Amino acid sequence: MATVKVDGVEGGISVSVTPRNPDARAFGWTDFSDELILEVGDYGGRWELEAGPEDVALLEDIVRSVIAGRVREVFAPGRSSVSVTLADASVETEIGGRGPTGCLPLPFWRRWSRSVQYAPYS
Repeated sequence: MATVKVDGVEGGISVSVTPRNPDARAFGWTDFSDELILEVGDYGGRWELEAGPEDVALLEDIVRSVIAGRVREVFAPGRSSVSVTLADASVETEIGGRGPTGCLPLPFWRRWSRSVQYAPYS
């Protein structure tokens, strides 16, 4: 279903997951023992979590939802918004951008920009 790559990084490990289905969304996380950073989107979709049981459970929920295809990304110049629908039907959304384009105001960009509903891994 996917290719998983694990690398050592300074202070922890990095895991990247690339689906074989080109319509599904890749993701990855970095584990620094006391901090977890999960990345799902191009610019948005970055969750900075502590390594406690609740945050580890959230990471697992988000990962399972991405694999199941319950993830949507909205794109605009220099930014994106990633929304993941968890198994309990709650939605986790993270917005991010890269400068300088991502810093410019774009009113209502999540309403009129291109969006992608990603497919399940299998």
